[in-house]
Amino acid sequence: MALLNKLQKLLLKRIHPEDFVNLTSRRIYILPTREGIIFALLVLIMLAAAINFNNSLIFFFTFLMASVGVISMYMTQQNLIGLQFSLAHVPPVFLYQSLQLPLTISCSKSCYSIAIDFNMPSNKSIHTSMYTDIISQESTQLALSTATEKRGRFSLKALTISSRFPLGLFRAWANIELNHDAIIYPEPESVKHFSPPHGSDTEGSNPYGTGLEDFSGFKNYQTGEPLSHIHWKAFAKEQGLLSKTFSGSSHKEYWLNWSEVFGHIEQKLSQLCQLIIEAEHNGDRYGLILPGQSIAISSGLNHYHSCLKTLALYQSKSIQ
Repeated sequence: MALLNKLQKLLLKRIHPEDFVNLTSRRIYILPTREGIIFALLVLIMLAAAINFNNSLIFFFTFLMASVGVISMYMTQQNLIGLQFSLAHVPPVFLYQSLQLPLTISCSKSCYSIAIDFNMPSNKSIHTSMYTDIISQESTQLALSTATEKRGRFSLKALTISSRFPLGLFRAWANIELNHDAIIYPEPESVKHFSPPHGSDTEGSNPYGTGLEDFSGFKNYQTGEPLSHIHWKAFAKEQGLLSKTFSGSSHKEYWLNWSEVFGHIEQKLSQLCQLIIEAEHNGDRYGLILPGQSIAISSGLNHYHSCLKTLALYQSKSIQ
């Protein structure tokens, strides 16, 4: 077992991250399992008995079993050849939520009893395994689920794809590493007695605000505005993509400043995270100020995720 672990570590050094992986025979390794070694010893014993007794029937069964072993080895390797792997977009999560990495597997032929093994980032001695069958010309998506213990960019280490099909006499495997874009946001933490220090109430000051008070007209749609504000009838009539505007908006505009929250770095990030969530929920326009960087005041989902990503990556290294 120790020898196999050393061999695996040596093989892992030869791989590099890829967007798409197609398994070929050059990437697949194969060794007999414990059952395969016992099977081989049994064949050798039968061969010795056949030679000793010069018995044709024993010779027949000896060569028959040897043929079964060779065919099994070939089928085990062929079961992995042609498998294609990729990772779809990984939705960001908040710290301590479960991260789902959608692994897409496809093949031009049917493959059976495919095992996917990966290491938990928090404890590399804990292995998680999943098993699946692949139907010819169809794609299968598996969610590799793992707990999150640190904010930042999540780094998924190498996956081991293996199979013992059909008889379990041999184990064929390949190591792959896939690129992905998983981000873990800080854990939201409530902020007591916070009021926007540099904010301004924009109520009634903008005849083309984004509130939901009184309808006032249309304007060209801007990326990030709520889809519910789109004038779909005009779009259906090929009049362009227009957005409804409202007057009397009670939404605010302010900065979320690092210096206005308290605690150590992680507490500050968690508090700012909660403030961003609340600001987006209220429909406010907000900006973010961190030491050495800032994000201009804006609104919308793109701005929301941009701010949270900035918090997640602040003085952060990849999580491995």
